[in-house]
Amino acid sequence: MLVAAVMVTAMVTGCGGDEGHPAPAVGPAAGADKAAPRWEEVARFAGTDDQRTAGFAIAAGALQWRVTLRCTDDGAVRVGLDGDPSALGELSSCPGSTFGFSIRTGPVVLDVDATGAWDIVVDQQLDTPVAEPLLTGMTEGNRRAAGAFYGIDQKGSGTATLYRLPTGGGALRLDPFLVTRNSDLFVWVSESPGPRTSADALHAVHVPVGRLTATAGAQNYLLPETVDLDRVRSVVVWCEPVQTAYAAARLTP
Repeated sequence: MLVAAVMVTAMVTGCGGDEGHPAPAVGPAAGADKAAPRWEEVARFAGTDDQRTAGFAIAAGALQWRVTLRCTDDGAVRVGLDGDPSALGELSSCPGSTFGFSIRTGPVVLDVDATGAWDIVVDQQLDTPVAEPLLTGMTEGNRRAAGAFYGIDQKGSGTATLYRLPTGGGALRLDPFLVTRNSDLFVWVSESPGPRTSADALHAVHVPVGRLTATAGAQNYLLPETVDLDRVRSVVVWCEPVQTAYAAARLTP
């Protein structure tokens, strides 16, 4: 049988947060073909002194992007954008972590002035649908079940397909897929043959698979090893902080 699991969501207070690092979206409002704004990692850098980073690219459709600077020493670190030391704001809080934001797109290079160890993560915020390719082994012969999404407390549409991969593990593909835009949503697989309420979904035996990658577009999820594919009957999109099921798909062979 499926093994029920408890998901710990530290520092999440409600669907719509940003993992503890809120920042206003910059750009046009999301339309019907847009996903909820999400952060995707672009690049990582680390060093112990001055450095001009390798170049990276910010997507043309990005709403904004951020630099997360972490430093553990007592030294000073300042990050500039293509020679402009103030383009990202003041990034010199050491030891500790701080953030800088920009709406510039295209090729970017960072200039780091430092007297101690540092690391940087660059993320961009997108609201375009994701388009992940099929995983190896996602073939018709390995298809175990599929079903159409329907709304529960919010709107949902598209198709969920369950596969057994050649490695023996399970995988889930949502394609096409669309659910009401929000963040802090999660994907569950469930023994319920078709939950119609949030209570149905919550009380059925289920396993959290992971955070929803995007509210629109084609996406893949590897299932935990504890999942018995023969007992999976549905997929649920769940908002953990407020305990509500956004949408679900009943799976049939």
